[in-house]
Amino acid sequence: MKKYTAQINNKQLVLVSEDQKEIGRIVELNKFFSSGYYIIFNSRSYDIRNVGFLKNDAELFNSKGVIYFTDLGKERIIKSGADVRIYNFKLSKTNQLFEKGKLLIEVITEEKRKLKYPIYHVEIDESVDGLLALFFLHYSTQEFSSIGGDGD
Repeated sequence: MKKYTAQINNKQLVLVSEDQKEIGRIVELNKFFSSGYYIIFNSRSYDIRNVGFLKNDAELFNSKGVIYFTDLGKERIIKSGADVRIYNFKLSKTNQLFEKGKLLIEVITEEKRKLKYPIYHVEIDESVDGLLALFFLHYSTQEFSSIGGDGD
């Protein structure tokens, strides 16, 4: 597992490695009547759309279609396309993503009272796609995701 940190800076959640290299960022987009998010990874932009009942699920997509989507009811993220994969998550104080029982991503929130925003400590298995890591980081750190958590 590799260690990363993520911190909010100018309405962007930036994920960086231990040697301070940027992996990607989640950008909040505010328009006059709406707001949304998108991910920048490998110089490409991917949109995030909240869907489903109470908008508790999310889809990550680009011009080619949906890449990943969540299923909060069954606590999973699904990779769509030819290579379908199913990941299970657990949302609580420590947010975790698994595939077939193997821990792939762990997000721990460190709330410092001096800072306006929390810092996230993220551990990611070397086999994990950076885009999946950013999508899970976004989903697991949003207010609506706490609906699925058990509050530990």
